[in-house]
Amino acid sequence: MAKIQVTLVSGAVVDVETTDKIADDMVAAFARYVSGKRTPEKRTILTPSQSIYVDFSKAAIVRRAS
Repeated sequence: MAKIQVTLVSGAVVDVETTDKIADDMVAAFARYVSGKRTPEKRTILTPSQSIYVDFSKAAIVRRAS
């Protein structure tokens, strides 16, 4: 398992625990958004009963914490 920390523009920090692959994909998606304003098209599925959508326009930092 891996932890993602999303720091919002407001300064609030949100932690998300997920698999290593999903963590890497979320960090890469944020990097693509920052470099070319390419917004992800869908939510990230964490488990069969959980998904997340991060509005990257409101995020300052998305990093893998572990």
